[in-house]
Amino acid sequence: MTLLSICIPVFGHSPGSQAAVIDSVRQMLGNARDDFQILIGDFSSDTEPLSRFASQQSDPRLTVMSPGPASGELAAAASKAACWNWMVPHTRGEWICLIEASDYADPDICAVLEATLKRVPQADALSWSRAGYVWPAARAGREIARIGTGSSLNLPQQKDMMQKLFYWADAGARPDCFFGAWHGAVRRELLERIRAAFSDVYFEQEAPETDSLCKTVLMAQCMVYWERPLSVQGLAGTPEHALPEAEARLEGFPFTTGMGNAAAIALSMERFKQRCGIELEGWEAGFIKACAHDCETATSGEEFHTRKAAYAQAITQWRGKKGLAGFKPEFRRNPKLPRFQGLKDQHLHFDMEMDRTASAAEFYRLINAMLFPVHLLDDKLA
Repeated sequence: MTLLSICIPVFGHSPGSQAAVIDSVRQMLGNARDDFQILIGDFSSDTEPLSRFASQQSDPRLTVMSPGPASGELAAAASKAACWNWMVPHTRGEWICLIEASDYADPDICAVLEATLKRVPQADALSWSRAGYVWPAARAGREIARIGTGSSLNLPQQKDMMQKLFYWADAGARPDCFFGAWHGAVRRELLERIRAAFSDVYFEQEAPETDSLCKTVLMAQCMVYWERPLSVQGLAGTPEHALPEAEARLEGFPFTTGMGNAAAIALSMERFKQRCGIELEGWEAGFIKACAHDCETATSGEEFHTRKAAYAQAITQWRGKKGLAGFKPEFRRNPKLPRFQGLKDQHLHFDMEMDRTASAAEFYRLINAMLFPVHLLDDKLA
């Protein structure tokens, strides 16, 4: 039985995407487990490299598929969501996980699912602490990784996750809620219920990551969160939900994706709420605080002030000057002082140059050696 399908869409507009996904998949296939599937959806203009790679591997756990001549049209003219929707019916796993070509996901997610289902058989959404990795070419200077060291398995309540997501409770630069098929695992049965409830598709909008998050939190019967990282998101120095500005505006909500992650995620959430007729009150203050936190993630004073000015203008247009009362970002970084490295608040901070890793797969191999062994989770919970 295939427990997990890891889906990786590959687009021609992603620089080095084919080389990146080959690097990740080669490491995944080094795992001895036989209960996972890797499905590569090749939407690039040249499908030969990945087809050749799959043929050379000759591994039944790896499948490379392409819509054929229409693949480029599907990726460019439709949306990322359309590509995700095309892939899901071709999977054979009981659980589905989606990552991008520059990312990495550990097939030992299967071990976590086994340990979870043994104790919580009704679980239908699994999330974990994913790590971020800035590719060497995208670094403006020293990048410090921040990796959680905890290994507790938690069962958050749906009402708490809805507060964190839709009301931005305890949010940083984005909601403190990571459920969904993107860098998470969703049970097929839940995906089918989502499809039946929402326009007969699994994913919608230009940013299906947030779309999946909203739908999963609303419809999951039991969510499970493991503190340990099980995947790595490859970052190129741009907001993770960045969209063309022409596609990223919403009437009455003067934020754009170019402002940062908080704005980009909020735009997708507002579209989702409008689409479903969801009206909420009292979430605005949490979102405005998240905008301030987003400004504080800037790595330079120039970037900070540019982002702060853009957010301040949008908040004023949206809620007037009174909205700025909760918008008090501070640029705390001093470039003359070395950034903290070490263990603090159950997080390990270290230079991404460590071990000279050059990809998300190599970075995961490094942090995997530092953290609680995945295969010991079942014994720990016994």
